[in-house]
Amino acid sequence: MRLFILSNILIWCYLATTVYSEPNTPIHKAGYCAMRGQCGGNIFTPLPCVSNKPAVQPNKAFRQQLIDMCGTDYLTGPTCCDESQLDALTEQAKRAEAIISSCPACWHNFKQFWCSFTCSPDQSTFVNITSVEAGNEEGEFAVNGADYWVGDNFGTQFFDSCKDIKFGSSNGYAMDFIGGGAKDWHGLVSYMGKKRPLIGSPFQIDFPTLENVTQDGLERYDQDGKACNDTDAAYRCACIDCNSVCPVLPPTPNEEPECYIGLLRCWSFTMLMTYMTLLGLGLILLLARNQRVGRFLQSCFGIDLDRAESRGLYERLALSEDLEHDEDEEAEEEDGQNLLDPDYTPRRYWLNSRLQNWFYYQGLFCARYPWLVIMTSLVFVFVCSLGWSRFALERNPVNLWVAPSSVALGQKNHFDHHFTPFYRTSQIFLVSETNDPIASAEHLISLFELEDEIKTMKSSVYHDTLQDVCFHPNGDACIVQSVTGYWQGDIDNFNPENWESELNDCASQPSLCLPEFQQPLKPEMILGEYPENHFTKAKAFIITYVITNSVHANETVRAEHWEKSLLTILNGLSERPEWKGVRVSYSTESSLEKELNKSSNTDAGTVIISYLVMFIYASIALGRLTSLNPRRLLIDSKFSLGVCGILIVIFSVSTAVGLFSFTGKKITLIIAEVIPFLVLAVGVDNIFILCHEYARRKEQNDEESIEERAAKTLGKMGPSILLSSLSETIAFGLGTLVTMPAVSSFAIVASIAVFVDFVLQVTCFVSCLTLDAYREEGNRVDCVPCIRIKAPEPVESEGMITSIMKNYYVPLILNRASKYVICFGFLGLFAIGLSLAPQLPIGLDQRIALPSDSYLVQYFNDLDQYFNVGPPVYFVVKGSNLTERSEQRKICGAFPSCHQRSLANVLEQERRRPNVSYIGEPTSVWIDDYMHWLNPAVTCCRFKNEAMKKKKRDCFPQWDVSMDNFPQGKAFLDYYDIWINMAPDEDCPLGGKAGYGDAIVSDHKAVTIETSYFRTFHTPLRSQEQFIAAYESARRIADGLSQELELEVYPYSVFYIFFEQYTYIVSMAFEILGLAILSIFVVTSSLLGSLRCGLIVMSVVIMILVDVIGVMTVWGVSLNAVSLVNLVICVGISVEFCCHIARGFMVASGSEEERAGKSMVDVGSSVFCGITLTKFAGITVLAFTRSKIFEVYYFRMYLSIVVLGALHGLVLLPVLLSMFGGEGMALMAEFDEDGFAWSTGNDWRGLGRNNRGLLIDDNDSSDQVLITDMPSAESDTSYPQQHRMSAE
Repeated sequence: MRLFILSNILIWCYLATTVYSEPNTPIHKAGYCAMRGQCGGNIFTPLPCVSNKPAVQPNKAFRQQLIDMCGTDYLTGPTCCDESQLDALTEQAKRAEAIISSCPACWHNFKQFWCSFTCSPDQSTFVNITSVEAGNEEGEFAVNGADYWVGDNFGTQFFDSCKDIKFGSSNGYAMDFIGGGAKDWHGLVSYMGKKRPLIGSPFQIDFPTLENVTQDGLERYDQDGKACNDTDAAYRCACIDCNSVCPVLPPTPNEEPECYIGLLRCWSFTMLMTYMTLLGLGLILLLARNQRVGRFLQSCFGIDLDRAESRGLYERLALSEDLEHDEDEEAEEEDGQNLLDPDYTPRRYWLNSRLQNWFYYQGLFCARYPWLVIMTSLVFVFVCSLGWSRFALERNPVNLWVAPSSVALGQKNHFDHHFTPFYRTSQIFLVSETNDPIASAEHLISLFELEDEIKTMKSSVYHDTLQDVCFHPNGDACIVQSVTGYWQGDIDNFNPENWESELNDCASQPSLCLPEFQQPLKPEMILGEYPENHFTKAKAFIITYVITNSVHANETVRAEHWEKSLLTILNGLSERPEWKGVRVSYSTESSLEKELNKSSNTDAGTVIISYLVMFIYASIALGRLTSLNPRRLLIDSKFSLGVCGILIVIFSVSTAVGLFSFTGKKITLIIAEVIPFLVLAVGVDNIFILCHEYARRKEQNDEESIEERAAKTLGKMGPSILLSSLSETIAFGLGTLVTMPAVSSFAIVASIAVFVDFVLQVTCFVSCLTLDAYREEGNRVDCVPCIRIKAPEPVESEGMITSIMKNYYVPLILNRASKYVICFGFLGLFAIGLSLAPQLPIGLDQRIALPSDSYLVQYFNDLDQYFNVGPPVYFVVKGSNLTERSEQRKICGAFPSCHQRSLANVLEQERRRPNVSYIGEPTSVWIDDYMHWLNPAVTCCRFKNEAMKKKKRDCFPQWDVSMDNFPQGKAFLDYYDIWINMAPDEDCPLGGKAGYGDAIVSDHKAVTIETSYFRTFHTPLRSQEQFIAAYESARRIADGLSQELELEVYPYSVFYIFFEQYTYIVSMAFEILGLAILSIFVVTSSLLGSLRCGLIVMSVVIMILVDVIGVMTVWGVSLNAVSLVNLVICVGISVEFCCHIARGFMVASGSEEERAGKSMVDVGSSVFCGITLTKFAGITVLAFTRSKIFEVYYFRMYLSIVVLGALHGLVLLPVLLSMFGGEGMALMAEFDEDGFAWSTGNDWRGLGRNNRGLLIDDNDSSDQVLITDMPSAESDTSYPQQHRMSAE
């Protein structure tokens, strides 16, 4: 609306000027005027007459009129204005009253200011005429310029009383209209005095600054005004317009400073001190083991620090008081030595025996009937994969990341259903790439032409123009926010000669240059990066098209096609000669989804290559090089077996996706991109373990049949595979408790895929292993088994990695000194991870999810740099009947009787602490504007008087500021219907159609307001942290209002549904990861038969997880749904790194160190080849992706998981097991050296009879007890005696 209404309000502006050769105001003393009457100008802008004469006594009628307008100060005495001047002043002041009368103090000071200038009897003491022109009559001179000497006291009171007044429908301030957004009192009065015929003062009024000294009888007008918190209740303003009368809001937790000790956060400092303390204690204990240091400590403190482990240093003294203690320690030593005693019977664990028996017989069946097992597996996979017929990919981000039970989603649905859905936007940035500003006459003309081109453009399908799809709440004018709006979007209104002054004037006071849609254009919305108030120096033009949105997809398709046609223009815009040296960035509402889909398609090739690299490596690495003879290589190759293992991984994924699709649910991109990687990580190492164990058995005993060897291989390794697979299946299955669809669907498919992969590996792959063994035994060529060739006999030898493990690596890490270094080193790494964990950033920057060459990347960069307006936020009130006065007082803010902590008052107070609330603009409170619209003084609501056709009557004459007589019930709705359909204009800026047309849902039948919203804006949000904090703040404010006012209030902004997850993602991560780790502990302890070993595995998994989180913090990987899924994968892969080694330790024989070493020799090489190298090969390929999300959330995280998992599993875990692993598993007397009970008499479907020498000769003996995998002196693969770490 045009606020020239305010200018006109300068009633005194009815005067004119003259040309005196002598001073225009020679007399400056009390009782004398400087001007009086009207004698110049024209009918539209009359000018006052120069009159340096004594003031005149008014007649009775004029005095009453003067008192009504200017107050009781004019009860007596003469005046310097006549009836015509006062009539004009009164008429024009009423237009300003609609804007500032909500604050009585400001309205009083406004009238005092202009009444003194126009009518004060002492006018000549503070007004000096500086310029005149000829008047209408001969000898008359009209004022053309004047100085108004205003003092600091009154000026400050005037400005302070008006600076906080809100003009609701525009989310702006009254100061923007009456003072051009002035920041001090001199700026306010200077703006009002600027000569702007029709829209401002008819002549120039200057206000000498305080540095100027008065002279010749002049003195400053410096009477007292009224304060907005005045002690007189008649002038006191409401909280919303006067900060001084507002209650102080309690501080929020975010306002409390973060705890620091020096440069370190308190948590980080605590972790550092804890680690240093533990390290210090460890060093003291190690030093105490030294003979000299130990004796010194004994002599100093009189204590014996000798340990059983330190006997190698010096002989212990057999003190009598220590005799009992020594006997206990010797008993413990004997217990440890009994592990090496063949006559010693350790504790028994029945579950391990049952599992080994089960897997042995299962392996024997699969080896005997390989084709039956393979065909049955293929049929099972085929049937389950039929679900692919219902396969669908979920691309809707709401369905991916927002839980169906989400509070924010329910609120969005309520908002969309009751109000107009949040509009669609298409935005263009034109940024100067040189040091020159973007604003120039040439660029502005080109911008007019571009906008005309877009305006007339038709979509390719429906042939819609902008007018057909745009948002136009106030008539037919589309909302197009552009600098051209200052010229109403019409190039004919643009003057290339004086565009700079026009642009500065309009940007300084947007209400004076309204665009076609009649809403002020704030400069920060259309200009980017300009020095304060130097708008022509802006570096960027910002053009925003607001497009109609709908909850119905078929109604938005027309807008989508128009946006598609718009992109065809914008794609080639930067190539046009008129935009040379200008960077063009842009976005439409549908751009993000299309570019994200493009990102997925772009990276499909990279992901496939990554998988192929892992597949090829795994297929090749399964074979063992026994000879360089080409013929021998063709036979020894395991490529076909590796392919079978990879196919099993693919089949398991296909089965899981098929079963999931059978339910009718859509597959997410996370499932498509992550599940194969996960199953490959879980499955490949199992393949390596089975193949390596089979090869080891072949080397040890070449007399066994292939079936027997395969059965024993599965019998030994099956429980270990079950342990890892069951742990992961349960861990992933617990992820279904998460409500986020993308995470829960991933968890379901992952748990199914891992379990199916396990089933196929212990059945189908064993059959494939058996067939490959027959092929190799028959000297048949790998991949072409129909061809048999002659080749030299294989030279059996250890694999290179196994040899390195046994001869170099294991002795190194199990060295006594190395153990302490490793333990304290990993403890330090864990402490660092813990200290960094609280600093882990949260969120997912949209730019990361886009291809690096997407045009949206530059758009988001420009948006952050140049667009200085935050997103709108709506506070919605549901179920409150605002036709009742008690409810109105809970909402309003512009009246003294409003609730002290009403919605309007609280939101205004929150706006005043934007660093906490993230609210940056005044709130548009429709109830305040509606009630002021009823005010007869505003003259907006008036009815025709039937008796007097030419006059109108006030529709609500009983209006009063106390709200006691405000309409209620049906009367409220009757007046509301008039107000909501009235468009604002210069005569009545409070009309509700433009600002509130879709903000209120009324129910005339129930006589209530069903729901309504109150709009404000967030501060500019630049980062994910700010978006999250803004949502949390809005949620906090709404909850506080709901609780205190007993209303149902919720906040809504378009981005809330996607950021709600971040308010609980940390607790959700603790929940899902904690349950996963707990399930791993339970399963591991149960299957290993050792709480101690289960606790060690769980601890190592936790350390890996914490260290990965620490790397995420350092490497810039945020916590979000994608990274949370990867953390769940981290738990799964960590189990793979740990459980096989842990079970190898439990079933091995010897001391703790020997069992740890043997486990590393037997299983460690398989873990290293199966997981570490396979994954590392695939991850390396991801480094070349063009998508930032793959580079950050897949390459960085997977690399961290694999490296840290390998370090902890292959370095720390064996050390911990060797120190704290405890006793191994118990074995029954009927077991042979591999732990299998061949002669138990348990005949499972005939497999226990006549199995080609599988039964031992003497099955009557039951007193022979052998340890699983007891190393023999002749065994090459046993842990060498010379490398065993003695406890002494």
